[in-house]
Amino acid sequence: MRKSIYILLLWAVNLAAQGLIAEIKLDAKNLDEVPQQEVSQLGQDISYYIENTQWTFDDLPTDFTIQATIYLDSYTESGYQKIYTGKAFWGNGDDQKYFDKSWQFAFNQGDALARARTFNALTSFIDYWVLTILGGDLDTWNQFGGSLLYTEARQVARAGTKDAFSLGWKDRLEDVEKLSRNQNFRKMKFAYYEALDLWDSGQKDEAQKLLEDFLRNLEASIKRLDSRIFTQNFLNAKHQEIGDFLWEVGNLDYLKRLMKVDEDHREHYEQILSEW
Repeated sequence: MRKSIYILLLWAVNLAAQGLIAEIKLDAKNLDEVPQQEVSQLGQDISYYIENTQWTFDDLPTDFTIQATIYLDSYTESGYQKIYTGKAFWGNGDDQKYFDKSWQFAFNQGDALARARTFNALTSFIDYWVLTILGGDLDTWNQFGGSLLYTEARQVARAGTKDAFSLGWKDRLEDVEKLSRNQNFRKMKFAYYEALDLWDSGQKDEAQKLLEDFLRNLEASIKRLDSRIFTQNFLNAKHQEIGDFLWEVGNLDYLKRLMKVDEDHREHYEQILSEW
């Protein structure tokens, strides 16, 4: 069984037990030599920050991966501040993929990264994406299990819209609101993973009921403009696994419904049907 019972934790000394694996790449080749040198350790610092920050009070049910490729495009100085602009790709190495096209922050070599209640254009940017991605992952373990983290990410984004370094924060706020309010998309993910668990544990009838929930919510989610890209990313990552699962379940109607919804991977589903 993939599920495990959550254990309520106090703030632990060994924060890395939180179970996050950070894979962060930082590309500063567009900067001049001096600013390149000043951010040469920033990628490692971000990884350490993510892996050693307590993001929830509850123990995570498994290890989760946070991936990012950050591109720093420009550098300016304003008084004592050294200001960078950039963009980034964020994800979980699976079904979550996001492109952040505009970001600005101040950073001086040697600055320590520490989570704080007040907004910081660098650490709050990291916070927002970790909370958003982790929220999406927790939605697969419990129905709406990521709600608290989505709420925290929304609060970070709202603070960003009011900060001097507000570049991109309006878009981030809109994105997390789209994710958190789309119940069809969130129900779809949970129903799929729960169906897998029930099937593997021998609860075949219960699994089939949840597959019906999965397809119904998938059909609704793909039609919504505010969630279509998220749903397509899910299908891009999972279509082979889903097709194989439906073949194992042996429900031809489910596969036909999936093929109507997911035209992008129709060829794969047709191949499965040809071997039915």
